[in-house]
Amino acid sequence: MKIFNLILFAIGAYIAVHINGGMDGVINKNIADTLAAGNQVVMYSLTTCSYCKQKRQQMTSAGIPFSEVFVDADPSKMQEFNDLLAARYVPPGGVGTPTLVVNGELLLNNPSMAEIKKHLKYKG
Repeated sequence: MKIFNLILFAIGAYIAVHINGGMDGVINKNIADTLAAGNQVVMYSLTTCSYCKQKRQQMTSAGIPFSEVFVDADPSKMQEFNDLLAARYVPPGGVGTPTLVVNGELLLNNPSMAEIKKHLKYKG
């Protein structure tokens, strides 16, 4: 019975990662047609960050329009990022990338696609 449960778990994990787009259980389908106009999504990234690359691919696949700011490529962008954190009383040392701002909501430390989608504006 334990082997059967292990096999079921492995199949479920495979489906979550390879079909649903991640372990957060959110289907990574294109939602562009359901989004309302005016969504503002900014992703603060590092040029060397593999999590940033993955999040970029996930959001592109999901049809979420966003702009990306590489904080390590321009000192003024790093200052912009630090100012953003300071304005929300977040100490800059413990914040990882990608960090997103979705319609004014600060989402720290590589938020899940479910968390990002929760803050988007939809039609209707």
